Amino acid sequence: MPADIKFLTVEEVAEMLQVKRTTIYNLKKKGLPFIKLGKNIRFDQDAVVKWVRGKAQQIEE
Repeated sequence: MPADIKFLTVEEVAEMLQVKRTTIYNLKKKGLPFIKLGKNIRFDQDAVVKWVRGKAQQIEE
């Protein structure tokens, strides 16, 4: 796996987006892309950034 691919925990995504953990769970229900590995949830950092930017563009339109 390339070194530039980073998978984040719920806590790390919450910190990155400067929101609470519960907000991340709510965003996940609204389509925030995630990966489930057993009982663990991980987020591809690039996919999260792309999804958030896509949502920001929808608001501007």
